[in-house]
Amino acid sequence: MNMYTIRSFSRAILHGSKFVYQTVPRMLTIWLDLGEDKNLCLHDPFRKMTADISRAMKDAPVYKVRLLYLFGTLGSFKCNL
Repeated sequence: MNMYTIRSFSRAILHGSKFVYQTVPRMLTIWLDLGEDKNLCLHDPFRKMTADISRAMKDAPVYKVRLLYLFGTLGSFKCNL
């Protein structure tokens, strides 16, 4: 379920900027909560969520990418703890 939520939020970021300040924190919260479990970080659904977020970072307009840059930094930090 969380994988589909992340996927929907990442698509919403690509299609408009009206709710970007609500979407990004929600997506970040879900992703970081799941990333707290080291065993879950190694499973396929978490990798798919990370891929969706990475795709959103590549495809989003420049002003949105600055907000999404936080994902990569925090995600790599969180899984390496």
